[in-house]
Amino acid sequence: MAAGHHWPQYSVHRGRLQFMLLEAVKERLGPDSVVTGSPVTGLDHDADLLVGADGIRSAVRAAMFPEEGEPLWSGQVLWRGTTISKPFMTGRSMLMAGDDVQKVVVYPIAPPDEDGNVLINWAIQRQAEETVPRGDWNREVSIDTFFHHVADWRFDWLDIPALVSNAQAVYEYPMVDRDPLPHWSTDRVTLLGDAAHPMYPTGSNGGTQSVVDARVLANALAGGRGLEFYEEQRRPMCTAIVHANRKDGPEVVMRLAHERAPEGFDDIDEVMPLAEREEIALRYKQMAGFDPATLNERASWSV
Repeated sequence: MAAGHHWPQYSVHRGRLQFMLLEAVKERLGPDSVVTGSPVTGLDHDADLLVGADGIRSAVRAAMFPEEGEPLWSGQVLWRGTTISKPFMTGRSMLMAGDDVQKVVVYPIAPPDEDGNVLINWAIQRQAEETVPRGDWNREVSIDTFFHHVADWRFDWLDIPALVSNAQAVYEYPMVDRDPLPHWSTDRVTLLGDAAHPMYPTGSNGGTQSVVDARVLANALAGGRGLEFYEEQRRPMCTAIVHANRKDGPEVVMRLAHERAPEGFDDIDEVMPLAEREEIALRYKQMAGFDPATLNERASWSV
């Protein structure tokens, strides 16, 4: 809220968020409203609307664009995990450190427990040394796969090797996306989330934009404005984010700092003035639609 937003930011485990949403759907639409085990095999249907929200390997998208092929791999890989640990820095800080070769992102995703420990989410990104499967989000690996890269990443206030070593599980993710589409919708079919605009998880937009999609689509349908309004509002912005994330988005500051001071620095303002850092951050926020002015205005839409 100190940045000017009307609401605080929350970081939450994605699985926990999904169960919260599932329970809300069942409460509002009935316990039988969610049916599982029914894969999509084509676009012929008798419902008012089919929304393909089925991820980067969307069957709905594949039916609409059968010639597209495999997700596009950047050549980089993410190793991700969660660890129960003592809080670091302020207890709600997010760490992003690295350069154009490797980086680490660390932040808490739950309040402290009775012992003062928190669930910490972490991700390590690096150029892959070998090919990894594309679009496989459940590939569990041993920390030996990458631990040698992070063995000396120790700060006075956070021990990355210890965080990794104590992880509940570690998963390997290829950094993949897809080229933006010329359209998302037909008369009674549309796409949402990674099915519509898979992107690198930069600037916290991999999941965030899916949530915004859902709000705008709900608003379009409730207001009788339909899929044309939804796509006009969302597709150009998401296309821009896909391209921006391929250039590191707001995380470009880490690459620039390394290029300008490869041996390190004592004062970041001598390497990259605060005004430049703020301008980079604001430009990305405006493009992605979560600068305070844009977000506060659009959130006044009723659904």
